[in-house]
Amino acid sequence: MEKLKENRNLETILLQKKYLFFLIIAFSLNSTFAQDSLALKKYSDRPITELNAKLYGVFPKKLEETMKNLSIGGYYRFVGNYLHMDKAYYNSPSDTISFAKTPNKVFIGDDSQLPELMLNISGKPSETTSFGTDLFVWNRLVGFDSTNYIKGLNLGVNLYGSFATKLGNFNIMTGGIHWYSLSPFTFYTNIGYNRYSVFERNPWDPVTKNPEDRYSGYYRNGGIQQDIRWGKQAFQGIIVEAGALPKNFAAVLMYGKSVLNGGTVFTPNSSFGGKIKKSFGKNFVSYNTFSSKQYLDSLNRETIGFDIHTIEYELTWKEIFFSGEMGTGRYLSPYYDALLENILRVGKYGEAINFKVLFPKKIIKLPIEVNYFRISPRVINNNSSFWNSSVVEAQSSTSASSGNAVLAPFASSMVQIGQMTNNRQGFNLNSEYNTKHLRVSFGNSIAQEIQNISSQITYSHPVNNLALSRFWRWSVYPTPGLGPYGNLTKVYRGVYETVNVTDSMLKKKNFNSIEIYAKSNFKIFNRETYLNYFGAFSSIQRNFSPFTVFTEQAYVRTYYHQLECYLKLSSIFILTNYVGWERIIANYNTDLDLTSRRPRNQEGLSWATGFDLSLGKNAGLYFRQRWINYKDKSFYLNRYKGYESTVELKIIF
Repeated sequence: MEKLKENRNLETILLQKKYLFFLIIAFSLNSTFAQDSLALKKYSDRPITELNAKLYGVFPKKLEETMKNLSIGGYYRFVGNYLHMDKAYYNSPSDTISFAKTPNKVFIGDDSQLPELMLNISGKPSETTSFGTDLFVWNRLVGFDSTNYIKGLNLGVNLYGSFATKLGNFNIMTGGIHWYSLSPFTFYTNIGYNRYSVFERNPWDPVTKNPEDRYSGYYRNGGIQQDIRWGKQAFQGIIVEAGALPKNFAAVLMYGKSVLNGGTVFTPNSSFGGKIKKSFGKNFVSYNTFSSKQYLDSLNRETIGFDIHTIEYELTWKEIFFSGEMGTGRYLSPYYDALLENILRVGKYGEAINFKVLFPKKIIKLPIEVNYFRISPRVINNNSSFWNSSVVEAQSSTSASSGNAVLAPFASSMVQIGQMTNNRQGFNLNSEYNTKHLRVSFGNSIAQEIQNISSQITYSHPVNNLALSRFWRWSVYPTPGLGPYGNLTKVYRGVYETVNVTDSMLKKKNFNSIEIYAKSNFKIFNRETYLNYFGAFSSIQRNFSPFTVFTEQAYVRTYYHQLECYLKLSSIFILTNYVGWERIIANYNTDLDLTSRRPRNQEGLSWATGFDLSLGKNAGLYFRQRWINYKDKSFYLNRYKGYESTVELKIIF
C-alpha cells in the first residue's frame, strides 16, 4: 500500500509539471503573437511580400504574378447546303469540278472553305506587352483519309508591344498575320459606297442578340457591322507604329510578306512599306510607300514586283471636305518591260491620282461628292484598292503552290462606282437624299481607258453570284475556264464572265454606270419593316457618253435590279425576302454563238426567302431558300434552273 501511494504521488507531480510546461508554451506564443500584432500595425502600409520578409523571412513563399490577363474566345459555325437542279448546267471539257452536273447535291461546310471552329487566345504578360494566337478545327467531310480533319493555326502567333517614351508612343506588332492598312493606293481594300445586298450572310458577319440590328444598322448607318478585316489587307512580319511624335508627326514601318509573297518558293521574296504623317488638328498629310519583290532565279538577277510612292491628304475648308491621294508607281518584270515601254509607249513609272471633294448639306441642299481618278497602266499593286487590268502577271512554274501568283487580270471590267482599276481615268458623282422614312443614294460614273490594251470585257452576275460560285467547290482562286463555254472565272464567293470584243475600229473603251439605292423603314401591322432596292445600269462602248448607253452602240449593257424586304415578327425572329433580276445584252461586235449567229442575250432571275432566329445573346440560326433561273437566248447551253437551301448555325463565345 505504501508503495502504491508513493507511485500515485509521483504521477500527480509529473502531471502538474506537464500542465506547467503547456502554460509556459502558451504564454510564449501569446507574447509572440502580440509582438506580431504590433509589427503588423507597424508594417500595415507595406506590401505583403515585404511583411513576409521582415517577420518570417522567406517563408511562406508566394508566387509572383506572371500573367495580367488570359482570355479565350472564338466561334463555332455550321453551314449546310442542299442544291437541286431542274436543268443541269453543262460544262466545258476542262470543267471537271462542277457541282451542278447532278440533279441533287448535299454539301456540309462553308463555300469559302473557312473553319467550323475557331479559338482565339490572347494574353497580357504585362501592361505593355500582349500576344495573340488562334487554333482552328475543320472537317472537310471527304472520307477517312489523312486530310479529312484539318487543324492548325489561322493567323499564327502574334506578339504586340507598346512603349511610352518622352519622344513618343511606339507600338510593335510581330509574328503571324496582321490585318492592316496604309492608304488606298499602297495597302488597302476598296470600301465603296455601301450599295450592296445584305440578304446573304458573310462568314465573318457577327451574331447579335437582336437580329434586327443587322437591318436597322444598315438603314441608319449605310453599312453593317464588320470585323477587323474591313478595308484592310493581310500582312505577316513586323509592323512598327510611332505616334505622338514632336510637331504632331506619326510614322509606320512594315517589313515582311503580303498575300503576294511566301509559299514554297526558295528564292527571296518580301514586301516593304511605311508612312510618315503630319497632322494639323483634324487635317493631315502623309507620305506613303509600298513595294513587293521576288527573285526569279537562284542568282538573284531577275526580279518581279512593283513599288509605289504617294502623298495622301485630308483637309476641311469652309465646311468643304477635300481628300485624295496622288503618286507614282511602276511594275518590275523582265517579261513585260518591252511591252510596256514599246507597245504602250509609257515610261517605267506611271501616275496614280485620286481626288475627292465633298460639298455638305450645309452648303447645298443635297450633299454631293465629286471624284476624279487616273491610274496609269504602269501602276500595278494588287495589295491596293484598285484592280489590275493592264498586265498579265508573270508566274513561275511554282506559282500555284507558292501563293505568289497574284490576281488574274480582270481585263476591261464593268465595276461598281467607287471601285477603281488601273489603265483608266474618269469622274464619279455621288449624292444622297434622306427623309424620316426614306434614304436614297445615287451615283453616276464616266470613265475611259488610257491605253487600248485588252480586247476583252468582264462583268459579274450579282443576282445569282453566290449560288453560281457554289457550282464549283474546293477550287483555288481564281479558277478560269468554267461553264459550258469556258468563259466563266470563279473568284472568292463570286463569278465573272469574259467577253471578246471583235471591233477592228476600237481605239479606247468608254465606261458608264448609274446606281440607285433606296432604303425605307416603316411598319406593317405594327411590325418594323425594312425595304431595300438597288439598281445598277452600266455600259461599255466605243464612244464617249455622259450617261449609260441603252442602245446597240454599247458592246455590253448590264441591268441589275435587287429588292429586299425584312419583317420583324418578334424580338428574336426576322423574316427575310429577296427578288433579283438581271439583263445582259451584247452587240454584234462581240462573241457570236456558232449556231444562232447572235451575241449574248442573257436573263437571270432569283427569288428567295428565309429567317434569322436568335438563340441567345451570342447564338443565331439562319436559313435561306433561293430559287435560281438563268438562260441565254443566243447561247443555248448557257442556262440553268433549280434551287438551293442553306442553313447556318453560329455561336460566338
